[in-house]
Amino acid sequence: MRTIVCGVDRSPAARAGLRVAASVANDLGARLVAVHVLDWCAEVGPTAERVAASILYDEIPDSGAEPRGEVGDVAERLAAVAHEENAIMIVLGSRRGRSRTLLRARCAAELVELTLVPVFSAPRQLAGRRAARDLHSVESKRGVR
Repeated sequence: MRTIVCGVDRSPAARAGLRVAASVANDLGARLVAVHVLDWCAEVGPTAERVAASILYDEIPDSGAEPRGEVGDVAERLAAVAHEENAIMIVLGSRRGRSRTLLRARCAAELVELTLVPVFSAPRQLAGRRAARDLHSVESKRGVR
């Protein structure tokens, strides 16, 4: 079965990215794995898998998506999970704002360097719509086939 991996955290952008990933997974008949990565230096608290499960419950309950928790560098762990799961795509929510944009862009750029799996930075505008249809529309306008 095809699998989509989605990086999640508690940010609105990541939550929107998860909704886009769920829509794409549904449209493609793919399995969705939501991955929350804790930094090596993270304080003791909820485990990464519980955070992922909580976000899934809040955003896409009853979707059948699977939570997964990891510890380490975000880009490295997402690339590793995508490889382990034989993923067809990695989805990240896109962020706006000065400091967070740089951080997210760095993670996405590192991820692209670490894996051959396509990385999709999901615009928040797609979160409430049929994502696969809208993604195809965006690709058509840009001449991507």
